[in-house]
Amino acid sequence: MSKKFFDVSSDTRSFPTTLLRDELIPALVGKDGNILYWAGKKIAREFVLTKDEEIAVFFKEAGWGNLERIKSKRNTQTFELSGPIIETRQKVDKSANYLLEAGFLAETIQNQIGHLAEALISSTKKSVITIIVQVDLNSSTQQEDVEENNRINLLEEHDTRF
Repeated sequence: MSKKFFDVSSDTRSFPTTLLRDELIPALVGKDGNILYWAGKKIAREFVLTKDEEIAVFFKEAGWGNLERIKSKRNTQTFELSGPIIETRQKVDKSANYLLEAGFLAETIQNQIGHLAEALISSTKKSVITIIVQVDLNSSTQQEDVEENNRINLLEEHDTRF
């Protein structure tokens, strides 16, 4: 696996990300990687996105891929994650997990709408990962739990960096 891993990930310049996500982290936390879901939620509490449009910007800047909402219903939102990093990770390890991204999405949606949310990976096709965020509209969360100094505005910051 090491030769293929290096060849595939270095060809697409994603070696640092794939090395950490698909080689080191699984070695540290085990192959199922459920802790990554909770790590994603923790990241979302540290980098609070107040605008819906910021989610895709964050994913791109974090090197997680291109995120697009493809469906939105009252209590369910469906996203697709794609791009070169996803293609590379799938080539390197067909069982690569995307729980970090799912946890981040769940917590971010929860913070934005004020209802409990959980995410699950619905599909891991060759180059597209489908993530479904389910919202419990019968619940509510405490918005004051989100520290004000963790709120960021990626749209303004992103525009000025380029």
